[in-house]
Amino acid sequence: MMTTDFAAGAEAWLTARLGSQPADVFFQASSMSDVTGIELADGRRVALKVRGASPHLDAAVAAQRLADAHGIRVPHVLAGPAPFDGQPGMAATVEEWLPVGTPEPPADAAHQYARLLARLVHALEGADPAQMSAPPWLHYDHADDSRIWPPPASERWDPHRIEDDLPVGLVKAARRSRERIVELVREARPRMVVGHTDLNGLNVRWLHDPAGGGARPIVHDWDSVAYRPEAVLVGALAVDHVAMPDAGAIAPVEVCDEVIGAYQWIANIWFSQEEIQLAWATTAWLASYNAVFEFLHGAPGAVTRQLITDADERLALAGA
Repeated sequence: MMTTDFAAGAEAWLTARLGSQPADVFFQASSMSDVTGIELADGRRVALKVRGASPHLDAAVAAQRLADAHGIRVPHVLAGPAPFDGQPGMAATVEEWLPVGTPEPPADAAHQYARLLARLVHALEGADPAQMSAPPWLHYDHADDSRIWPPPASERWDPHRIEDDLPVGLVKAARRSRERIVELVREARPRMVVGHTDLNGLNVRWLHDPAGGGARPIVHDWDSVAYRPEAVLVGALAVDHVAMPDAGAIAPVEVCDEVIGAYQWIANIWFSQEEIQLAWATTAWLASYNAVFEFLHGAPGAVTRQLITDADERLALAGA
């Protein structure tokens, strides 16, 4: 029997799909998904994730399975997505509980993250992009031209609610970078790919080999997969790969430059001048997005301070 409260319908849902009855709940959290860590009667530990059903969820889980099949370490998907416990509009997945690794990257983080993104883009070439919607932080091409930032999930998290209280430089960086991204995507028609849009210490864990054999990444948060220009994904990685749990940060310009260069070398591709500018415009856009959320959470922090210092340089490199 369960030692923690668990709905009978959910228990039956899990037992039918995993062939073993839930025995205990050892973890619960709620953010974009409701996540429950469950120990089964046969000793396995799994993560049950419940969130709104959507075509994007189906596509994201398919991409997770595809990456797994290509040898990229991800939590194995054991079941789903499938309607959950009679809850209208909700779907659930079950994946292996994979708590190993550290968010601390190797010393050559810029190159290691560039290599990881290149591997993911290659592995996901067979993914179907048709249902992959952009996450909010890369939804620069939203249809409401009266807004800089995309429409929010709720008024509480709407940057426009506090726009008058934001530093002028932050708002300028957001507006100019968005305009430049939209312009470059329209005119340059960069290569579109499927990739993970949020590779950093929040969603990647590293297994370090104490014998000096390198570090192996484990990739979580597959809801963040999207179909975007390759240069946009590289720009997002360049600026955001330094973020850590409970420690927001953006990479300085010189580190972003290292990531953009390393990705091209590792992937054996060479961006056009417009694609390089697109990557830089993305660094400014994502930095401004993350900075405004510092204000929405209560106060400016490291991201805002860094962006105010180097926004003009990023925009200049973007040709904006």
